[in-house]
Amino acid sequence: MKRIVIGVIALFLVSCAHAKGRTKGQVSDSFHWRPAANAVGWAVFLPGSSGLRSLADDGHYFNVAERLNRVGWSVLLVDYKPAFRASGIALAGSVGDKIAWVTQQSVDWLRREHPETRTQPGALVGWSLGAEGVLRIVNDGGKATALEIRAAVIYYPSNEDKLRMNNQIPVLVLSGEADDVIRAKDVEALVRDRPQSARLAELHLYPGAYHGFDVASLTTRKTVRLLPLVGPKATLQYDKAAAIDAERQLVSFLANNALTTR
Repeated sequence: MKRIVIGVIALFLVSCAHAKGRTKGQVSDSFHWRPAANAVGWAVFLPGSSGLRSLADDGHYFNVAERLNRVGWSVLLVDYKPAFRASGIALAGSVGDKIAWVTQQSVDWLRREHPETRTQPGALVGWSLGAEGVLRIVNDGGKATALEIRAAVIYYPSNEDKLRMNNQIPVLVLSGEADDVIRAKDVEALVRDRPQSARLAELHLYPGAYHGFDVASLTTRKTVRLLPLVGPKATLQYDKAAAIDAERQLVSFLANNALTTR
């Protein structure tokens, strides 16, 4: 059922995106670098299922990146689906494995093309489906260390493969109690059921908040169904108070965890 709901929301998001042709060119064509002046660190953004152009809003992820730039974080926005298609490889595994692979390629590209980042700490920020890739990296301490990723933040995280989070770096989870795509009980279990070997994980559940609560263009609630009037639904709506607090939590968490010495 959960996969169907995620599929419903993916169809809606894609229908709201600008039309694009088949992916061509290089993997790095889907990397969008937004450097900060006097950067203290960098973050890789992994968007939801429809990529960087979603919810009839081309600017959401870029606007978040701009605000992070102002507090000293450079941002690499990664449109992982076209990036993976452009690679031409046949990688075995789940969608999350493919997102994690693209994330690794993006960090390698970042270090190569922007060598100043080699001496800066890194972080991951994932939304919905993008969190599938984040979970695989934070669970692998060796991989996170090799990539110099010191903290991660995930908004309403998808976990279709029901991975057990055993995060080896600090993780912040931000989600809505009213989310009918990523249920609050599943998000709570993700954090609660971690083994003792896991590192810090903080959870903030926002009362009354739905999926996409931080996307400012969703001022009017949208309910999407696979079939009219029946079947699983996906509800999306902006919640200004939740969005402002979540971004404050994001900035604070990165400052308190990614910038500290291990």
